[in-house]
Amino acid sequence: FEPLEVFPSMRLNDISRNLAKPTTSVVTLDALIPPKEDGELVLQSLLFKLQRSVRVLSLRFNNFSAFSIEVLIDYISQNDFIEVLYMMGCGFDEKTRKRLEDAWKKNLVGHRTENMGFTFLRVTQSVMEEQLKADAA
Repeated sequence: FEPLEVFPSMRLNDISRNLAKPTTSVVTLDALIPPKEDGELVLQSLLFKLQRSVRVLSLRFNNFSAFSIEVLIDYISQNDFIEVLYMMGCGFDEKTRKRLEDAWKKNLVGHRTENMGFTFLRVTQSVMEEQLKADAA
């Protein structure tokens, strides 16, 4: 896989440049990735460029191909820094949504979903410990 250097829109090029910054914490790609097969390399390239500083990834309203869905599930199963993932309207059926949820649960702690299972939330162990201490106080 060779990541894209030039993306199919100015907005995606701007986002790609922002991903190089180690302080980027929120990435919103809602309805920006080309549909189906045309978006496969775009999604792979953007996921490849995500920095560990990213805590929130929003991919709502993109029409992913089956291959893109598999790429995303594989990426999430290995990711240990994204804490919030928004996926509403991306072509996931219940079976692939459940597989994504299972992949999501492989890292970090405090896993939960909202919005009919299309918003994924989790936190780091240290955040969970801080929350437990605050609740006990």
